[in-house]
Amino acid sequence: MRRAPLLVITAALALGLPGCTFLNKLFKNEPANGSSSAASGSGVQAAGPDASQAREAELSEAHRRLAAELDAMRQEISDAGVDSTLALRFAELAGKAYDSDAVARGRIDGPAIGAEALGYLGEAKEAEPAALFDLALAEGGIHRRLGDDEAALGAFVEAFAAEPRMAAFQSMVGLSRSAGADAAVVTACATIRPEISDEGLADFIGLCLERSGGDASGLTWKGADRDVVAYNTEMARREEAARVAEEERRKEEELAAAAAAEEAAKRELYQVAAVFAAGRCEFGDCAHRGWSVRVDQGEVKVSCSFGDCLTRGWEARFPDGKTARTDCSFGECLQRGWQTRFPDGSTAQTSCSFGECATRGWETRLPDGSTSRTTCSFGECFTRGWETSLPNGGRIRCTCSFGECLTRGTECS
Repeated sequence: MRRAPLLVITAALALGLPGCTFLNKLFKNEPANGSSSAASGSGVQAAGPDASQAREAELSEAHRRLAAELDAMRQEISDAGVDSTLALRFAELAGKAYDSDAVARGRIDGPAIGAEALGYLGEAKEAEPAALFDLALAEGGIHRRLGDDEAALGAFVEAFAAEPRMAAFQSMVGLSRSAGADAAVVTACATIRPEISDEGLADFIGLCLERSGGDASGLTWKGADRDVVAYNTEMARREEAARVAEEERRKEEELAAAAAAEEAAKRELYQVAAVFAAGRCEFGDCAHRGWSVRVDQGEVKVSCSFGDCLTRGWEARFPDGKTARTDCSFGECLQRGWQTRFPDGSTAQTSCSFGECATRGWETRLPDGSTSRTTCSFGECFTRGWETSLPNGGRIRCTCSFGECLTRGTECS
């Protein structure tokens, strides 16, 4: 006897997936005759008014052809008499009428075609008992499309009684939940159990327990007690695996957040180290005595090299004791720009706009390749201040204290 594929019933029940959608993923090897695939008539996706009109025209033509097939099949049955092959073919076409939206769009009379299909199936069942499984399964599919799940359940139970195959079990499980449907599924569980593989056992037991209201005594097959123990063991394993996975995910998120915070803090320090006079001037003289800046990590202290920041550069000491070194290009920071080397060996390059940092501003390329752009307020950076556009879209506005950035310092926000 063929083994069933791996089931994922417990997870689907927990997610509240509808029966049909859920079961279509479960039993891929043996589709139900009464649940034929949708025939939309086209796979073209509408991309605009013209495409939508073309799609509608194509769909209308597909529905016209489907109606013609139904007429031809009806005529064939009239001429030759109904048998299981013709009844099943007509039922399949009737299913397509629903699944392709031909019924929903009013192009085919769904209730009429459904009743006709049920009539042919009923005649074939009486004439060919050997084909009862396929005919009853198709009958259930028609009842479902007509919205009568109770009648569909009766047909699926009849099919399962004729041949206890997975397709009929699938169809029962896929019906809307009701006391009758649950009872039928639990009864069928005992019969279908031998077809369930070891790897799919826990999910199968989960389904059967769910349909029995959690009452393990409702599982009546031989060895059901052992199966329930195996189910409980597997559920405990899955819960533990889920707990471990969630813990790992949480830790990864914390590490990522910490790394992001560290990177943001480093970027802030690097921006501070690479911007001239970006803080409170020491003794009122940024150009010769340096400046200090307070950041979240502590204080950054900047000292001028050989007492002259604008020609010799400066050194920024970070709160952790590491330093960043800035050198003026060709000894002229305010005309040629400067380069800042950070503790990790990376560098930031600053160039003066049109060779005039003091009046035209400057641009700094940071180690990660991003850039910040500084413009002077009213063309006078060191008396009127400046504004820096940061790589992340933020802006920093710096104003000169008492109109003297070089001697009195800056205030940035």
